[in-house]
Amino acid sequence: MSNSYVAVYLITNIFATYTLYRYMCIFFDRKDVDKRQEFLSYSLYFCINSFLYLTFNKPALTITSNLIMFFLLTYNYQSTTRNRLTAVVSVYMILMIIEVLVMLILLSFGITVTSGHDAAMIMGLISIKIISYIFMLFLSNFKMISNDIKVSNIHWLSIFIIPASTLILVLIMVFRTYDSNVRETIISIVLLLVMNVLVFYFYDEIMNSYEAKIEKTLLKQQNEAYLKQLEIINNSKENLKTFRHDLINHAYSLKYYIDNHDCEGATEYLDNIFEFINNSKEYAKSGNSEIDSIINYKLDLAERQGINSEVYLAIPDKLNISSFDLSIVIGNLLDNAIEAAAKAEKKFINISVELDRNVLYISISNSYDGKLKFAANKLASTKDDKNHGLGMSSAEKSIEKYKGIMNIRHDDRVFYVDVLMYNL
Repeated sequence: MSNSYVAVYLITNIFATYTLYRYMCIFFDRKDVDKRQEFLSYSLYFCINSFLYLTFNKPALTITSNLIMFFLLTYNYQSTTRNRLTAVVSVYMILMIIEVLVMLILLSFGITVTSGHDAAMIMGLISIKIISYIFMLFLSNFKMISNDIKVSNIHWLSIFIIPASTLILVLIMVFRTYDSNVRETIISIVLLLVMNVLVFYFYDEIMNSYEAKIEKTLLKQQNEAYLKQLEIINNSKENLKTFRHDLINHAYSLKYYIDNHDCEGATEYLDNIFEFINNSKEYAKSGNSEIDSIINYKLDLAERQGINSEVYLAIPDKLNISSFDLSIVIGNLLDNAIEAAAKAEKKFINISVELDRNVLYISISNSYDGKLKFAANKLASTKDDKNHGLGMSSAEKSIEKYKGIMNIRHDDRVFYVDVLMYNL
């Protein structure tokens, strides 16, 4: 092996080690990973793998050592032995199949990777690493989709075009200028590989930032709802405390009306008592704190805008659907209903939440001004808010998570949204 081939091998092996790490991320959850230990373990893998290949270059030794080290790397992640073995075999088979296919394709073009010629060996080496990287990116996208993360068509196109373009540029450089410009070619290869890693690293960071932004917005909304529910509860307790303190006086007043056969006066006095006890407006009283809190919070906002509301709830205290997802769905649907009803001449919102045969039905109807705005064949909000739209996107994902559906219909004055979610 020439020095230039060794240099290219070490560079591409760093890239291959990063690709292996990304393959492992597809099979395992990194939530509780010790990142320092993880980095050291992959660094050690790179060193041992490079040493064995450059020193011995024995296929049997390479296969055996890789399988053992792959398996040891899985101990960075929490999993079962069965899952570890499945991941190791799957990743190694993918990499091995790609390597064989690349060698056969290059052979069909008259390039023999095992010929001992530097340029041919380097072309084979780089082709294998980049195609393995492309396949990993495709698998990562499928994992994102399975986790309810939307992947744009542009990103699907990018994960093919960017690495493939890199491969073509590298092959052209090696084929045409490698013998006369070894150093420049190696530097170019390094820059192109680094560029590939950084492009998709920054894309992942942007996606994580986007998801964190949505989660932060929804958590804030949920916390405000819980604070409103707590205020309602505290006000009710305070009123009851005051009522108990004055209970004897109230009893004497009622006795006076009864002794004087003044039923109308007694009824009016009792109505005043009930109004005093319930002076905190509580629209939802199902006993399910998550649903009650978000509905009470939103309908309190609606009332401040002069919107009348009616609520029907037939649900147990606890559901298998997470409180976070319930807040996302109900909260965002009520946000849209309030926004629309506020512009109508007759302002109203009706909400029904019912559990029937382990299926949760959410129905919301609201008045609107008869004007609808469409964008990309979808109903769009008229609200000028850069964060608007994140909520409905999250609501749709939460509904899909429980194998649910959302149906939207309307006439010229009333807008209806029906949601079905399985309480499994």
